[in-house]
Amino acid sequence: MSTGVPSPARSPLRVRRVRGLLHGLAVGEAVASGAPVAGVLQHGVATQLACFTAAAGIRTALLAGQGRPADPRADLLDAYRRWAQVRQGGRLPAPRTAWLDEVPLLGHAAGDPRDTVRALVAGGVGTRRDPVTTADGWHALARAFPLAAHVEADPQRAVTAAVDSVALTHGPRAFAPTAVAVLLAAAAVQSGDPVEAVAAGLRDAVLLGVDFSAVALVDDAVRAAREAPASSVVLRGGAPGDSAAAALWGGTYCVLSHPGSVDAALDLARAAACPDGVAAVTGALLGAALGADALPQSVLVRIDLAYVVDRLARDLAAVDGLGSDGTSDGDWNARYGLG
Repeated sequence: MSTGVPSPARSPLRVRRVRGLLHGLAVGEAVASGAPVAGVLQHGVATQLACFTAAAGIRTALLAGQGRPADPRADLLDAYRRWAQVRQGGRLPAPRTAWLDEVPLLGHAAGDPRDTVRALVAGGVGTRRDPVTTADGWHALARAFPLAAHVEADPQRAVTAAVDSVALTHGPRAFAPTAVAVLLAAAAVQSGDPVEAVAAGLRDAVLLGVDFSAVALVDDAVRAAREAPASSVVLRGGAPGDSAAAALWGGTYCVLSHPGSVDAALDLARAAACPDGVAAVTGALLGAALGADALPQSVLVRIDLAYVVDRLARDLAAVDGLGSDGTSDGDWNARYGLG
């Protein structure tokens, strides 16, 4: 059954930009501390988590498109719990994310997502009204980026899902920055222009009633990039830590300092106080606007999880246009554990 979403969701240009969004996140995180010139690069933990977010988002879209009950929050929670189980070496319940469960690399430790792990292992799952932690780290923001692919179809639902994904393990200070980041990424996919995407994403955030503090945060980064672009001193002052808010400010500043060059923007991001978060946001936003081909290919092809990221990105871009490529619902259901 087709979801009935118009053909732009299936365009080659959209596919390139959604691939750029996910690969950009992976590339940014991988090069944050300085990628070696040769050899395989290990993916980062935000990239790992984003893979599970993408799978959950695809599953939700499949269910909704087939007229079946869909619960984005439940799919996200299930995905993150499965990620935690794989990471801890535990047995998985009956398959839900299907093929993703069979990827050995997703069971490898990749960084220190202590806030996410602590919340999931403790079993106390938070909501936006009843958070279980006060954590505000950038991993929560970065892992939500795949949800930007659904903003065009239903902006309010996509933003709600993004905030719900954060609330499962993190506190309120990460909610609004994540919502704005997802809207910026969605605008980048739609416009192909990083500068216009920031302006459009901010307009969307205002229209959707996102907490004004996050809108003001990005607006401040826009001002800083206009008045003093490409300054490592300004970057460290505006993004002083590893919070979601700092990663959003820093990523916006780096993107607007070098809107036409991923390499230059990522070089600047590496000067941040928390280069991992800022570079991940920078790579995701520029990749979403400029497409996967604009990313440094010498890095992209060496990331160990690149093939998984690419498959998920292609499915994420195509899921709203099911039936257009001759793939049956049964094939998709098997891939994403719908039964």
